[in-house]
Amino acid sequence: MKRGLNKVKVFYVGRFPGPYGGVTLKNKMLYENLLKHVKIEKVELGLIRKMNIKEIIKLCIALINPSSTLLIGAASTSRKILTGFLYKFNRKALNKSILFVMGGIASRIIAEDPKYSKWVSGYKCVYVQTKGMKRELDEVGMTNVRILPTCRENPGVLPEVKQQNDKELRCVFFSLISKEKGADIVLEAADLLRKKNIDFSIDFYGHIDENYTSEFKANINKNNNVNYCGIFRPDQESVYEKLQEYDVLLFPTRWKAEGVPAILVESKIASLPVIASDTNYNSEIIAHEKDGLILKQNNSFQLVNEIERVNLDRSWLKQMKYNAKLSSDRYLIENYILDIVDMLKN
Repeated sequence: MKRGLNKVKVFYVGRFPGPYGGVTLKNKMLYENLLKHVKIEKVELGLIRKMNIKEIIKLCIALINPSSTLLIGAASTSRKILTGFLYKFNRKALNKSILFVMGGIASRIIAEDPKYSKWVSGYKCVYVQTKGMKRELDEVGMTNVRILPTCRENPGVLPEVKQQNDKELRCVFFSLISKEKGADIVLEAADLLRKKNIDFSIDFYGHIDENYTSEFKANINKNNNVNYCGIFRPDQESVYEKLQEYDVLLFPTRWKAEGVPAILVESKIASLPVIASDTNYNSEIIAHEKDGLILKQNNSFQLVNEIERVNLDRSWLKQMKYNAKLSSDRYLIENYILDIVDMLKN
């Protein structure tokens, strides 16, 4: 397979700072797994923004050579600029190339712009993250769209899920700590839970948004059931083993651009049910009352109601943990990578 593909230069264009950042981490994972099957030249858009001459020349070669095949994992503005250039100046390369659409409103932006959707229709294949995203592009006449969900590599055999204390319900918030991600809703819920004398704890992991720092720290110090544990370092510790220490993940995000958050996939692999808002595609990832819960209203009162439900029925919580793990198979990159390789080959 490699010999046939090596006649054509394949470039992966995206940002790769890793190990942090949603789109960048997905690019890193896709690139490294494709590299096992295909010879690929990486083009680092982060270096191009820093005016790295070598990287700029590499991108120019990729864009103007009609023999090029591009795998584009760029975000937002860069995605549109690259696509427009290929459509106008190198249609031959565009017709052989693949676009990875990442971000919760990315497909909507393409679908609502007739000129942009026309450009994107020229790709050999466009991979989106959810059925909902595919439907948006199908409805404007695009026929080259397939689904590639946010994935993770199979971590192999994980330790057995630890049996938690039947009294204390251990909850975790594992994301950017901001109002957009719903951290304030979790803190409000913690105050309500304390007043109800429920035995619980909530640990926060993540970078604190600078616009929310003072408010967050002031509120977290008021409640002994809540702890800030700092920024988790996946290069030093297993995210799955850390998540296995908890009973439920809290994810009441309001972020309008939420796509398929990696933490929802990681929680499935770690057998951790999620209580999440019904934002964008969360309800497509979480099967309500089977491997997690979707909030009918995204507020602290509804969040408390769902926390109380799982707290009172620990056998149901245990079943949801089992179902979460069972559903994680749909989000392993090993189950999709050969489909992308075949797309390149054919």
